[in-house]
Amino acid sequence: MSLHATPDGAYRIREASSADLERVRELLVAAALPLDGLDEQFGPSYAVAESDETIIGVEGIEIYDDDGLLRSAAVDPTWRGRGVGDALTRNRIEWARQSGLHALYLLTTTAGAYFPRFGFVAESRDAAPEGIRRSREFTDACPATALFMRLPLSENQ
Repeated sequence: MSLHATPDGAYRIREASSADLERVRELLVAAALPLDGLDEQFGPSYAVAESDETIIGVEGIEIYDDDGLLRSAAVDPTWRGRGVGDALTRNRIEWARQSGLHALYLLTTTAGAYFPRFGFVAESRDAAPEGIRRSREFTDACPATALFMRLPLSENQ
């Protein structure tokens, strides 16, 4: 768990639990993000940000072989612009490294300019590893026009 303070309030980031799933769904729906595959993958590879015991943000990683698919990055509109999304992304990248994943991938239709600050680079969807290609996000949830991005996590990537 990590604590963060902003001029407008404090929040902490912690591992998600099954009790968080309904609020996470609400955040994703409010952000117009897909729910496909969420129930199957939701668990310790997801993190939530909370303030005063209210979940204000979420971000997760679906694991496919030795790679991860970063997804479900959403912050409550009243908390946007306060670093919650950045903190969640850094948290999940560190979690992925500690978990021994080789690379993180993501698909986005709206945040292509946001993720390069963390080292993600655009790639052709044809470069996606087989496991990532099997994900519901890749096959069904995101349109073929979604930007595909990659962040290598290990030296040989």
